Amino acid sequence: MILPASSIVRTFEANNRTSQAHAQRAQAAVPTGMSRSLLRHSPFASFTADAKGVWTTDLDGNRRIDFHGNYAALIHGHGHPVILDAVTQQLAHGTAYSTPAGQELRLANHLKERVSSIDRVLFNNSGTEAVLVALRAARALTGRNRIAKFEGGYHGFSDFVMVGGHALPPVSSPIGVSIAQPDTAGLPLAAQQDVVLIRYNDISAVREAMRRYGHELAAVVIEPMLGSGGVIPAKPDFLAAVREETAKSGVMLICDEVITLRLAYGGLQSHYGLEPDFTTMAKIIGGGFPIGAVAGRADAMSVFEDCAGDRQVFNLGTFSANPVSVTAGYAALQLLDPAAMTHLNGLGDRAREGLQSVIDRRGLRAAVTGLGSMFQLHWTDQTPTDSRAVEAADSDLKILTFLGLANRGIQTSMRGMCCLSTPMDPSHIDHLVSAFDDTVAELIEDGWSSRLLRRSPS
Repeated sequence: MILPASSIVRTFEANNRTSQAHAQRAQAAVPTGMSRSLLRHSPFASFTADAKGVWTTDLDGNRRIDFHGNYAALIHGHGHPVILDAVTQQLAHGTAYSTPAGQELRLANHLKERVSSIDRVLFNNSGTEAVLVALRAARALTGRNRIAKFEGGYHGFSDFVMVGGHALPPVSSPIGVSIAQPDTAGLPLAAQQDVVLIRYNDISAVREAMRRYGHELAAVVIEPMLGSGGVIPAKPDFLAAVREETAKSGVMLICDEVITLRLAYGGLQSHYGLEPDFTTMAKIIGGGFPIGAVAGRADAMSVFEDCAGDRQVFNLGTFSANPVSVTAGYAALQLLDPAAMTHLNGLGDRAREGLQSVIDRRGLRAAVTGLGSMFQLHWTDQTPTDSRAVEAADSDLKILTFLGLANRGIQTSMRGMCCLSTPMDPSHIDHLVSAFDDTVAELIEDGWSSRLLRRSPS
């Protein structure tokens, strides 16, 4: 990506010389200097040296409030003392075992109590693994091969879900159902051919997909709020139609709550009254440690039992249900009680209102989406309801805003997604809003008004 000329870029480069040098050295050992593709950005990434509470400190000593939260995983910030104490006690009893860890039952029971659609839980190591296993279970249960997903939906990096995240039809296109384009090189051709791609928040597209392909589909996988696709909540009638149409066609519905479990005590499905066949989870259920889980109704989860015979699906992994992750996850979820969720969601409302006030006062061609403790800024004329509008947003302004906020002590994701944590208070939100306002002012001084403004600011 070629960065546009801006004082914002020059300031970032000047403030992060040690990270720049580290990135150059790291490229000799790690492709592009880091293992995680989603953390790469121009001109280079700043590398974290330390993190405590809501704050991170990079190699250059820059301190930033962490609104990134490791893509929604760190709901209690960095190094929460209760989680650290639980993990420290567990470390004395081992980090991984050669026989089943008894600690997993406590977390499984808590998830059953918390999410009404769950009767059984299997743990693995990531959201990617959880979705992969859920899709395999759906194929075993139905005897069908194809799956459907929604435009912009991210469900990990296994082959059959690494499609449909970009190269979407224009916002104005009437196409509601299509074959997904690959999101990475190296996918088998079947990853495109066997996936039906549906426009998000489009009931007619759902019905068309079921009419054309329902008899071939093993599963439909959906996020009740798009995460990577723009932090866009589902419309209630849209989710109801997805559940109705999948049930009529005998298609397993997989609700991907890897990110959205944090948005309501019983997961975002409880907010919508959605009862899926399977639920996939990760991130917050590990308390900052690697974890994943596939869960669901007893009849659906029976495919994992030894008595399933030829239909049995295996859940494997050397570190699945490791005692450290399940211990940290249980501690984290105990902290995430209804009062904590009310606190988080209130801060989310304050952030969205604050950012929107800047947009309105300055007359910006921008919008804010989100729900609860998550939100995203979009440089586009209208508030997006699907990923097509997100893909069409101004990419130059996106990266410049990200860097401008970093220069002012705010860490977000590069695409503008923000995830709050329980140690935050209103002062942190107000810092974010002020930093955004200052970044916009700098962009105007840099000559970006024609791309920024809908009208003259009031």
